[in-house]
Amino acid sequence: MVTTLYTHPRILLPGTAPGAQRADAILVKRGTITAVGERRALRDAAPSAREVALPGAAIVAGFHDAHIHTGSVARDMDAVDLRAARHKQEALDTLRGYLTERPGTGWVSGGYWDANGWPGGLPSRHDLDRVCADRPVALSSLDGHSIWVNSLGLRRVGIDAASPDPAGGLILRDADGREPSGVLRESAADAVIELAERELNDALPALLERAQERLLAMGLTHLTDLDGESTRLSFESMRAAGRLKLRVHKGIPHEDLDRAIDEGWRTGSGDRWITTGPVKLFSDGALGSHSAHMLSDFADDPGNHGVEVLPVEELAALVVRANSRGIAVATHAIGDRANRNVLDAYAAAVAITRAAGLRNRIEHAQHIARDDIARFAELGVVASLQPTHCTTDFRLARRRLGDRALANYAWRSLLNSGARVAFGSDAPIEPANPMYGVHAAVTRQNRASEPVGGFEPDERLGVDEALGLYSAGAAYAAGLETVTGRIAAGNFADFVALDADPHAVDPAALATISAAATIVDGDVVYASNR
Repeated sequence: MVTTLYTHPRILLPGTAPGAQRADAILVKRGTITAVGERRALRDAAPSAREVALPGAAIVAGFHDAHIHTGSVARDMDAVDLRAARHKQEALDTLRGYLTERPGTGWVSGGYWDANGWPGGLPSRHDLDRVCADRPVALSSLDGHSIWVNSLGLRRVGIDAASPDPAGGLILRDADGREPSGVLRESAADAVIELAERELNDALPALLERAQERLLAMGLTHLTDLDGESTRLSFESMRAAGRLKLRVHKGIPHEDLDRAIDEGWRTGSGDRWITTGPVKLFSDGALGSHSAHMLSDFADDPGNHGVEVLPVEELAALVVRANSRGIAVATHAIGDRANRNVLDAYAAAVAITRAAGLRNRIEHAQHIARDDIARFAELGVVASLQPTHCTTDFRLARRRLGDRALANYAWRSLLNSGARVAFGSDAPIEPANPMYGVHAAVTRQNRASEPVGGFEPDERLGVDEALGLYSAGAAYAAGLETVTGRIAAGNFADFVALDADPHAVDPAALATISAAATIVDGDVVYASNR
């Protein structure tokens, strides 16, 4: 096995003591870092090592996205994209153009529409029927918690005027209060999503390979994937064929928990490429869909305080069941009531959790009552946050929340309280690019430098902190911090050459930094042509 000495004058090692010798070399053997230090000393220690001078301006630990839906990222590469639609007619025109270019008979998916800024409010099935009546259409909202479906799509899953709202979901209705309008929220959308995705399952491994190349080009080397069973099977197929080039910590969907327990799955089990992750549960919905579970009503929707997807008693029982069988839990919680409920459920199981050596997580942890911040560290709960949600949704958050005093996207407050934090993207809801997240965490601004001064700027982080939460923080959340997340001896040889030094650019330019090369398991798996 070839030993490789990677060299670069600027290897960033967050936490290095001031005045310490800077590392300019990384020695790699069999996919693992064996030493980090001064080139001359490492060359003397391994005189026959192949030497590779890394490109770019700085080397950082490989990025680990702590929350990504990779199967959805892959499927959406060829799906209709409505993010740019400023109103309903623009969305329909985009859909019409997409259908002209891609005729067919199967489900039409994609979307990511945001009706919060559209005149006239929510769209309906009638709007879609005028553009496409002969193919089923299911278009996700930007937050991923509502689906816009045409009449044929509703018929395919048997939703009609007689269909009741399912537990933890809403079927929005026409003005008559009976017929479904075509917008389904939370669990009401599950059957549509499952049926639409099933059509692409055979093609998913090939789509994932294409998506993998894009992710590697962003410097991503590790994913905590929270998609479904078809994505897991596709990753395993890629690994068996020798085509998996990045590492996957694969979450377990709620519906597969019984199977996982019966088959003896354990969080952290696996090999150096694929490990078993936590079971993914949902406590509430999302801010954009007015379904985040709040302690008080939305400022812009009196009488509505969101949706409790899983009653807290049921959630607590699931946490005990999973943790007692060696499976960690990652629960989606956006609203302050949802975050409190999840913390309560985790508190009820804390003795079991600690005895099993598990790390339960709250995904998003978006709006938290100030009194609940300290509970994350007290209970050992990891806050899994997505920085670009803050900078995409700051206007929406102000509108929905009003002047209530909450900890919003509170990565600084959580860190200061002693909590463990991990960063991810929630792609495809947000772009997967980790430097977009670093930029958002440091500036609290979107890529147009809005709002001036940053949204609640007291929550800003430093560059090293943000980079670390996209690597070491995500590794800790996965329970893999002894083998990944740092440029250090004993860690997998996963690191990234950036085309600019994140310490040397204006914070506003952080989002423009890209990968010059990506190394996974000691191999260069991406190199920029620039």
